[in-house]
Amino acid sequence: MIYNSNVGKTIVEKNTDSLKKLAVAANKLLIDRQKSAIGYEKSAIEQQKYNEPTKANIIKVYNEIEKKQIFGTKEIEVILGCSSSTARAVMAKLRDMNVVTVVKGKGKGKYIFTE
Repeated sequence: MIYNSNVGKTIVEKNTDSLKKLAVAANKLLIDRQKSAIGYEKSAIEQQKYNEPTKANIIKVYNEIEKKQIFGTKEIEVILGCSSSTARAVMAKLRDMNVVTVVKGKGKGKYIFTE
């Protein structure tokens, strides 16, 4: 076995520790990037001149739907437990804010959140 005399660990143990630290740092960086993107979009939502219940509905939809998940008014209805007309109104506001992108080939009225 090869030992590093300064630390008392084998080179394999030392390399394993370094790889673990690198993985943790990379994961933290990825989470930080996602949080900053989420912060920007939430900020864009909160800056709109909508009434508070409307903002709350939009933020709830945003929090429930994953980044690359395809959704439409039916999914909004389920998330909010609302009528189809309310879901359509929320979808219209998301389109007006330019935070969603149309998905083609998955049916009419399907979107994903813009990255």
